[in-house]
Parts: sequence; C-alpha cells; structure tokens
Amino acid sequence: MIYGILLIAAVLVIVFIAALLIILWAVPVNLSGRAELCQNRPTLLFGFCAEWGIVSLHARVPDESTVEVSLFGRTFTRVLPETVPTEPPEEEEKEEEGKPAPDIIGIADAVLPQVGPILHQIAIDHLRATLRFGLGDAALTGEVFGFLMAIRGMLMATGGKVSLAAQAEFDEHVIEGEAEGAIRIAHPLSLVPPVIRIIRHPAVWKMVRSG
Repeated sequence: MIYGILLIAAVLVIVFIAALLIILWAVPVNLSGRAELCQNRPTLLFGFCAEWGIVSLHARVPDESTVEVSLFGRTFTRVLPETVPTEPPEEEEKEEEGKPAPDIIGIADAVLPQVGPILHQIAIDHLRATLRFGLGDAALTGEVFGFLMAIRGMLMATGGKVSLAAQAEFDEHVIEGEAEGAIRIAHPLSLVPPVIRIIRHPAVWKMVRSG
C-alpha cells in the first residue's frame, strides 16, 4: 500500500519536472526594460517587464527606497529600510582597498566564448546603452574598456539592433549611464548550460565566492 503511494508520488514528480522542462524549452520569454545610473545620485533606477506565457511580471524602482512589483494584475510596493553604516567611513575605505581587483581578463575569458551560444537563443528587438566610467585605476579601467569593446564587436553582427557607446575616464572614479531595450528568448532552458559554464570558470567562481 505504502509502496504504491510512493510509486505514484514519484511518477507525479517526474511528470511535473518533465512538463516544467518542456515549458521552459518551448515557451519563449519576452524581456524589456530601461535603467539609468546617475553619478550625482548614485543609485540605479530601472523599470523591467518579463512576459512568459500567461505570466507577466513588472518591476519598477522609481527611487532609491521603493520597489514596485506587479504580478497577475496586482501591484506590491515595498519600502526598503534605510541602511545605517556599521563601520566608520575610514575603516570601510581601508577594507575596500584591501580587496583584490577583479580578474577582468579571466572574466572575459569565461564570458566571451559563451556569447555566441547565448545570442543564438536571443532575438533582439533593440538594445541601446551608453556608459561613462572610471574605476580609479587606469590599468583596470583600460581592461574593462577593452572587454566592453570586444563585446561591442560581437554585437555588431546583429545588424544595427544593438548600440553600445562607452567612454573611459582614466583620471577619475565615476560610473554613470543608461540602457534600454527589448529581447525575446526563444528557449529559456537552453541558456542554462552556457550560464553554468560561465559561473564554473575559476575567475568568475572566485569573484562570486569573494562576494
């Protein structure tokens, strides 16, 4: 009796997983959004929409303290708690200085080979991005700029649907810009293998673990 119940439960679980995998493979995902990062107000403001079959998710951050999420026609608003620094500014700056710089070359080595498989599953309606940045270190800024230009070169094969403008500032610490676009992922499940390969790369995994 118990064996039969367990067998039926196992079959139902397998059928559910199989159905979920089929849905993830067959049902495309439509994504659109816009984001803006201002230097004089160092916070990311964005609006985001994801449509997957009958499920539609809208998220919006109108200011640095509020998040609005709409799902199934209902809107939920959450006010983020104010963050109180737990360490004096001088100690925090020293701690940040002690952190190792990210391995840009290693990250590029992990990401660039997977750009092709990822783009193969993505139909781009349009993507527009402008970025002005300086990381306080001329060498690191140059590495990031080279990485962005390599990505830009690959994206130029999209026939003008993608526009990426980057300006590197080697003498100051600044990150600002804006981006907006819309894409369609034909088979969401197919993105899992390349994403896993990126995360498993030693340079990326080290950055993830170091937080």
